[in-house]
Amino acid sequence: MNSIDALEPLRRRRSRLESLADHAKALERRRNELQRTIADYKAFQPEIEKDKIANLEVTATDLSRQIANQEVNTANLDHRLQGVNAAKVSPLLVWVYFTAAQKQIRSEASLLAGKLSSAKQKLSTKKEALFKARADISAAKKRILDHAQFDLNESEQRLLSLGPEIERLKAARATDNAELVRIETKIRPHTQELDRLKSELATLSADIARADRFEQELSSAPNSYERAMIHEECEEKFGTGSPKQVINARRRKIRSLENNIPKLERRVRDELQKLERTIGHLLIDGNNVCYEGQSFIGLRAISALLRELGDRYKTTVVFDGSIRAMLKTDTQGVERALGASVNTHVAPSKTAADEYLLKLADQDNSAYILSNDRFAEYGDYNVVKSDRVFRFLIADGKFMANDIDISVNV
Repeated sequence: MNSIDALEPLRRRRSRLESLADHAKALERRRNELQRTIADYKAFQPEIEKDKIANLEVTATDLSRQIANQEVNTANLDHRLQGVNAAKVSPLLVWVYFTAAQKQIRSEASLLAGKLSSAKQKLSTKKEALFKARADISAAKKRILDHAQFDLNESEQRLLSLGPEIERLKAARATDNAELVRIETKIRPHTQELDRLKSELATLSADIARADRFEQELSSAPNSYERAMIHEECEEKFGTGSPKQVINARRRKIRSLENNIPKLERRVRDELQKLERTIGHLLIDGNNVCYEGQSFIGLRAISALLRELGDRYKTTVVFDGSIRAMLKTDTQGVERALGASVNTHVAPSKTAADEYLLKLADQDNSAYILSNDRFAEYGDYNVVKSDRVFRFLIADGKFMANDIDISVNV
């Protein structure tokens, strides 16, 4: 798996943050629209709107009458103009074209054309006014109908529900953002080192390409002077005049980087996987944690672990029945030693805690077990199949569990 795959959990979290922000903004826009709609509904006065419709209908009736008259007038003017134009002669008939009668006809035709143009313009204007009046009537009727059909109670209820919904989204985004910052802060040293190594790899590759060009230039140089100049330029660039030395040295470094980068990528991926876990319940194999190597150390390590965990998780400690004899106490004594804030269970006498741990963990997919047992014979349990068992080490007086970032003195 490469680094792009390793960082995919971060991209998913960023994408979710963007989606939450977009959703919250969409709901805020919806809330603003509802507020305006409700305000408009309350300000709307149907009777005033009905009066507007009545006035517009009178205007529309009057315009219809005027248009009818104007159409008749326009038609008459057009008919008269056609008759006058029919009496005009062609300018080619010079001996007739310039007579007083023809001049009179042309003058009358020009006058009629002007009147007809004006009449058509007035007719167009009145038709536009009628179209607008009818459109205004339709719009006013629709406003009255919309107002009558508007459910004010439902809209106000929806408006009330949007507030908590928006706040829930904002709270979820704040929580997710805080978690993203926590994860990014935790893995930043690793990602910064990964970026540094990749940048170094790119620089080394560029150096090899330049040294290769020097080598090619040396091969094609026509004389010793040109070769000397190339060696000098190479030395100024890399501190050595030998391109082959540069190439060999850079390749050795690249091999080292190509070996280290995948390791670091795996480290980033593992850290992300660890940080991405949702641990709702941590079940501790009590007897396991009572031993440092082969030495029985009692409850020292468990007590230190529980103090360090605090209230990070819901925590349950399950002991084998043998713990009572080993600690020379009864079940209540074990419970008192660990404190009332911890769920403590001791298996019946002469029984191991393994199956009790597994059954408790199988009830919750966010439950994990802290134990060094392999549970090889219990492969049918989901907690084992899904690898929800954390390992730990107690050594040199220190309890260490890498999966939950715990390192505490015991």
